[in-house]
Amino acid sequence: MLCRTLHAAVFSVHVFNASSRFLHSSSSTRTHRNFPIPRNNSPPSHVFNPSSLLSYLVSCANDRDMARVLAHHKRELTSNLVLRVLRGYKQLGRAKTLKFFSLAGTHMGFHFDDSVVEYMADFLGRRKLFDDMKCLLTTVSFHKGRVSSKALSICIRFLGRQGRIKEALSLFEEMETVFKCKPDNLVCNNMLYVLCKRESSLEMIQLALSIFHRIEAPDTYSCSNMIVGFCKFGRVESALEIFNQMDKIGVLPTRSAVNVLIGELCLMSAKEGSVEKVRVRNTRRPYTILVPNMGGNSDAMQPAVQVFWAVCKAGLLPSAFVVVKLMCELCRLGNTEEAVRVLRIVEERKLRCVHEGYSVVIQALCECHRVEEASDLFGRMFTCGLKPKLVVYNSVIPMLCKLGKLKDATRVFEIMNKNRCLPDGLTYSALIHGHGEGKNWKVAYDLLIEMLGLGLLPNFDSYNLVESLLREHDRLDLCVKLERKLKNQKLQKLCRVGQLDAAYEKAKSMLENGIPLSAYARDIFEQVFQKCGKLKIARQLLENTERVQEAEEIDKT
Repeated sequence: MLCRTLHAAVFSVHVFNASSRFLHSSSSTRTHRNFPIPRNNSPPSHVFNPSSLLSYLVSCANDRDMARVLAHHKRELTSNLVLRVLRGYKQLGRAKTLKFFSLAGTHMGFHFDDSVVEYMADFLGRRKLFDDMKCLLTTVSFHKGRVSSKALSICIRFLGRQGRIKEALSLFEEMETVFKCKPDNLVCNNMLYVLCKRESSLEMIQLALSIFHRIEAPDTYSCSNMIVGFCKFGRVESALEIFNQMDKIGVLPTRSAVNVLIGELCLMSAKEGSVEKVRVRNTRRPYTILVPNMGGNSDAMQPAVQVFWAVCKAGLLPSAFVVVKLMCELCRLGNTEEAVRVLRIVEERKLRCVHEGYSVVIQALCECHRVEEASDLFGRMFTCGLKPKLVVYNSVIPMLCKLGKLKDATRVFEIMNKNRCLPDGLTYSALIHGHGEGKNWKVAYDLLIEMLGLGLLPNFDSYNLVESLLREHDRLDLCVKLERKLKNQKLQKLCRVGQLDAAYEKAKSMLENGIPLSAYARDIFEQVFQKCGKLKIARQLLENTERVQEAEEIDKT
């Protein structure tokens, strides 16, 4: 009996010391307004009403008053009363809460109900008093009190989150020997969470697997933790085996486990299908090169698709990021039919990734020149109230231009302008080449002028194509106009990016060759040089060149 009392006293002192830095808080200086301490040192009889007791404890000036109250009414202490006082820790403060529990435990012999021990374990864990948490369990067990599996699972979870893996394992191994408590699914799930999600080593995964096999009836969280652990360690086949077992016993994995499993399968497929080594031997010195493998490994994606449809039938869908990743990988492997099926599910469930899914699938269909399917999806986007982005238009328009369907491409371009989606250089280049190959020089020229008007510079092939068409039709005046437009646009670009030296040389070359600066290009040129304090140099260049040009015109006349 003496030994037990000493053990309780040690726990009391330990908890008290752990919170000693909080003893000088404002609670110790409060006055006794509601419950003054009687001179005969006996508290009023109504104090042991839970709310009244809490108010009285708050008004206690020091630990002696609190100890005197609990000692005088120790027979009236119950687990329900202790729990209700502990739940008022916001009024009581952390230091007084720990002191109250220590004194109440000493008077009751630490024979609390499960709810009190569980609450106190959670209270200590949230405040990272892990040594006190272990001392709590040891003291309750030493006094023949009951330690529930839930209390142990709470301690294991907090220790695992903090990275104290060895302490969590030690507590788990001592459950049956020290605490006389058989591990249930809740305890095992928390232990698996610690080993699989917080740690990722071969030793921990093997230990987690041994704990998993000890569970008589694995549930959702047991299997999901193992799936995540195997995927983190790269053992995807083992994760798939557990997933198949879950399907047989009718247990559904968590969404996070599904995301990890499908994401790992997609990543494995992308790695296996990214590049392959090819040995070149028909040279004097053979060498090895890396060649992109566009086909990839379709076998690696089959399990991912099976997992996706299995969870869809059960009413569970992966995250939007994982669904898009799955569709991208299917399209990369050329399995657009399966990608379209996944897109239908995304549309039915109204996921937020439906817009991105349409873009991915339409791009893949356009690359394969599957016009009808791409057109159907493109029209379906408008039916569903979705506005295609620039990447969709830049997939549909080049495909139609390559196939010679210029009317359809022009119609899509008009829809693009109507929906206020600004085209870029790729859009105009596709249309210019399409009309240029069809010898529609006027349309190609108008598109190029429009492109320059938007501040977009054409590539070398587009400009040469239009220029050659104009020369073929003896439209040299338009060639000169196009050249001036292009030179002025290049000058504006140099000014915008701040390349003053290049802009100065460009303007000088244009003026010397008789190419006048447009009003807009002249204003930008002067503004940029003015910001850098070189406005005088810019104006001197413009005035000298104009003076020379005027003199040459006078000589000609």
